[in-house]
Amino acid sequence: MMLTGSGLDFETSSFLLPSLYQAFWYHVAQERFSGILAKAERIPFDTHSRLVFFSDLHRGDAGRADAFVRNRAIFLGALEYYWERGFTYIEVGDGDELWKNSSFLEVRRAHGAVFDTLHRFHEAGRLRLLGGNHDGIPSGGRDGLPVSEALLLQFRETEQEVIVLHGHQADFKNDRLQPALQWFARHIWRHLQDHGLRNTLPDVEDLPAARRIVRGVAHLAMANQGAIENRLKALAQNLGRAIICGHTHRPAFAPEGGVPYFNSGSGIQPGYITGLEIAQGQIALIRWKEPSMGAAGQREVLAAPRPLALFAPRAPAWA
Repeated sequence: MMLTGSGLDFETSSFLLPSLYQAFWYHVAQERFSGILAKAERIPFDTHSRLVFFSDLHRGDAGRADAFVRNRAIFLGALEYYWERGFTYIEVGDGDELWKNSSFLEVRRAHGAVFDTLHRFHEAGRLRLLGGNHDGIPSGGRDGLPVSEALLLQFRETEQEVIVLHGHQADFKNDRLQPALQWFARHIWRHLQDHGLRNTLPDVEDLPAARRIVRGVAHLAMANQGAIENRLKALAQNLGRAIICGHTHRPAFAPEGGVPYFNSGSGIQPGYITGLEIAQGQIALIRWKEPSMGAAGQREVLAAPRPLALFAPRAPAWA
């Protein structure tokens, strides 16, 4: 069940399981990442490259359970902005919602303008789609667009490497129990949302006004998300590379000198979409939101651009 972020994930809750069990799952995740990196496409980039990253859009069938449809105009406006400025668009997994929707064709019909734009980027050689736990990695691609599990970006100026992947690979429940969770999402959770149950939890600043049960679920979800983020940060340190991911739905920007962990957030919170940009060798956290009037979307910088060289990985987090 995915309420927001990656939902409730008990194997990552330190207050439930001993540290040795935690260490076991860190080891499992490290092995998983090593296998992914061995097959990842290597993409060199430099100070002239422009890259934008969005994730967790969860495009559905435009029904009540489709959280993306409210932000579709914002997303299309953002893509047009990046098209005009020569950016390559990298979708970091869960672009489509194929747990709640049984057919990709339903998603394609509901969001034709989005896929037409994706094809335009692809034909110009400026598109990379990654698979997440909710949209997978189809063997023949999706709508004629290739989908991979991970990318390894190689910055020519510093020889720095950046891993890009969805992030569920470090989340036992969403990585290993997908068939059961997909069945629940499609046959139970979706129908609850069709009858009015919200499909996102409130933002942190809105929690005081939420009902007690919603606050309780939100705090549990945040604890779970934090545990997954800690695992991803440890993997970044141990692998000696920065990580750009999604999955938790929580945008993140590494502090200078800190663990090089970046998260593009999501596109399903009402009224805004968060993402990451790399341009001129610098990385920034951005948000696109509904404008007060006029255009399709308004761009805001949440974390000012900083040179990638400032985010060199530290020593390994574990032996």
